[in-house]
Amino acid sequence: MRRFIIAFIAAYIFLFVWGWLLNGILLKDVYAETPNLWRSQTEMASLFHWIIIGQALVVFSFVMIYASGFAGGGIIAGIRLGLLLEIAAIGMRLGFYAVQPIPGKLIVYGSIGAVIEMVIVGAMVGGIYKPASVRQP
Repeated sequence: MRRFIIAFIAAYIFLFVWGWLLNGILLKDVYAETPNLWRSQTEMASLFHWIIIGQALVVFSFVMIYASGFAGGGIIAGIRLGLLLEIAAIGMRLGFYAVQPIPGKLIVYGSIGAVIEMVIVGAMVGGIYKPASVRQP
């Protein structure tokens, strides 16, 4: 349970900071090209708790899946899980692109950023859950 909590906290902090950096800084201008698709800053701020809850659910699910079936594989298994989950997410983004007027470059840049994010999250969780024979006492 201790490793689960540590992995959850570490991955959550990274996911939160990376999300802010990617969406709030690096892709800010891309989002600004389509203001009609997004809530105002004030409205987003009033709904910010949903971002916190959503990210917590993503990280909780990631760590649970890792602990349930990947835990013996260390960092490589964590990266593999991150890539597999992100491939599924890219598929969902492509579906959104087909039905919503989201700029293609936002799908591409967001997906590249998300692959980086999930590889790092996977490495972090895999490092925390590294096999017992590798862990130091």
